[in-house]
Amino acid sequence: MASFRFERPAAPRSPRRLQRPPDFTGPRLSRFREVWWRHGFPGLVFAVLLYFGVADGAAVVCGSMTRALGHPQPYVLGFSVLCVVLVAHARRRAGSWKPATLLWIGYLGALSLWEEWAFRVALPQWLMDQSLPSVGAVVLANALFGGMHYVTLRWRWQLCLGAALGGLLLSRNFAVQQDLLLLGALHWVGTYLNTPHPPSPR
Repeated sequence: MASFRFERPAAPRSPRRLQRPPDFTGPRLSRFREVWWRHGFPGLVFAVLLYFGVADGAAVVCGSMTRALGHPQPYVLGFSVLCVVLVAHARRRAGSWKPATLLWIGYLGALSLWEEWAFRVALPQWLMDQSLPSVGAVVLANALFGGMHYVTLRWRWQLCLGAALGGLLLSRNFAVQQDLLLLGALHWVGTYLNTPHPPSPR
């Protein structure tokens, strides 16, 4: 008589995790407040310090948003469209609407803007004020950007290297366009695609 054996179906492949496995530096970041205190809040403080650290921080900010200040309508429209697209994508991906998703997308947008200000505009400017050549200032700022993700978000080193190289491309874009809001939008999309959902204990 033939024997039958129950086999458990293979578990679906889990999405790529950006974080390293738990080690001596700590566990995975599984709650929003952990991400905020380890990455978001220190990044915001760093951005504020750079605002006051660079020579005439207000002028540097205005210079990085000249187009948006002169012609705000396309930026308002683009921001609105981008919000709708990201929210619709998140809803389609999750299969249902969750208010926390909207807050997460908004947080990623704000985070992207102050990180672009800090690492693509203010920090290179501050380093050049300290007599560092422009190329060296840009490379060092983006190396610190990649290293920050290794420490605060506990990314794998390959992903941190990719973040640093991507930062160099954004720095090149800023050198040509001088548009901080464009950098923030590009960063926002990339960050969302990497982490489309809020952190969860599961």
